[in-house]
Amino acid sequence: MEHYQIVNIQEVLEQKEGVAYQGEIGVFVPDNTCDFALAEGNPVYVNAFSYVLVLGGSASLSVDEHVYEIFANQICVLSPLHLTCFSRVSDDFKCMFLCLHKDFVDRISGFSLKQRISNGMNLHRNPVLSIAACDMEVLAESIEYIRSQILRKGHLYHQELIQNALVKFYLELDNVLDRKTNHVEQTVVPSRKDVKLREFITLLMQHFKEEHQVAFYADALHITPQYLTLLVKRQTGKTVNAFIYELIYSEARNLLLATDLSIQEVAAKLNFADQASFSKFFKRHSGKAPQGFREMSSKD
Repeated sequence: MEHYQIVNIQEVLEQKEGVAYQGEIGVFVPDNTCDFALAEGNPVYVNAFSYVLVLGGSASLSVDEHVYEIFANQICVLSPLHLTCFSRVSDDFKCMFLCLHKDFVDRISGFSLKQRISNGMNLHRNPVLSIAACDMEVLAESIEYIRSQILRKGHLYHQELIQNALVKFYLELDNVLDRKTNHVEQTVVPSRKDVKLREFITLLMQHFKEEHQVAFYADALHITPQYLTLLVKRQTGKTVNAFIYELIYSEARNLLLATDLSIQEVAAKLNFADQASFSKFFKRHSGKAPQGFREMSSKD
């Protein structure tokens, strides 16, 4: 099986200075312009919905092998299936990252991620958006508020504080994106292939932990597994199975690093038949058994 690297929030935290909560939500505000590379500067997938606010300076951001020149007063909306890499970062480049795992939002009562994923998918082919300076200021304040709530670790309702701060951010972001989408210059009719790719990404993020077979996603999209495989390969250069397995592997690493779940509980969360089959899967990807991976990481 060909290996494609997907990093999770906990692993980003190990490489960049920032704050995170249980490996499910993180805020990163790099001070060093050299501190933008992951995986030794190679392009990577981040198993999170990521929002990058560009506060100053400029940089080149590669997204799915397309290079964007990004500047102040722009926001980059990235899905977990965007292959990304920073390069040519100016000395005065400043930005804020918010990285968010879908499960964190799913636990917010009465708050649906469907519209937020839809907004992100609408920007899948053009993930860099210029916004007004006043909107940038509001979004930056919202992300900073999330960061401050993550730091309140002794609060009895810590998770709820962070969730409420996140709802505020999303309401502000929706306000910006909805106004931009309704603007005449944003009138672009996506192709059928683009629509199917967005639908696949949405399904994948909702079900990859319990559904590991290509046939499930093809049936849900009312297309054949062969057509889905061909579509995803042509649109992304990757196979459906590669995305499914790498998302599972990334989630497994996150659960092993950021939680106290037993190996058996991790296997159950990821819908493996038993602990042995999960351990075999994990060792095939990492070269280490799950417990060995956890123990070695705890020593680092």
